[in-house]
Amino acid sequence: MGDFQKHLKLAREKFTATINAYNDKQNTVVGDLGTKVVEQLVEADAAQNNIHFGDHRSRHQYSNNNFPGEINRAMRKVWFAYGDLGYDGINGKRAKAVVDNLKIIIEFFEERFEVKVYEENT
Repeated sequence: MGDFQKHLKLAREKFTATINAYNDKQNTVVGDLGTKVVEQLVEADAAQNNIHFGDHRSRHQYSNNNFPGEINRAMRKVWFAYGDLGYDGINGKRAKAVVDNLKIIIEFFEERFEVKVYEENT
């Protein structure tokens, strides 16, 4: 569970699926998977310190303590959109906000990890 490469691989897979869902206008899927992308990136970061979370609260506390405010705000926008898109999946603007914030988050983690998380057209 605490394997950095495993969490990174899962984040990549889920982000690719999120982009595909967004392009296919599957907005509820964007909300579901967007949340999972963020979770996997936080887990990957924690795994580098041999930390694993058993609940969402611990993951949120870790994020608040270890990432800049801008990144935590972007994460909250993704996490809060999950419920909105789950109940109002036709909201393409909200799905776009998820994708836009995920790109901010991905860029942050690419710099932090010194590795590409996502490359378009791959």
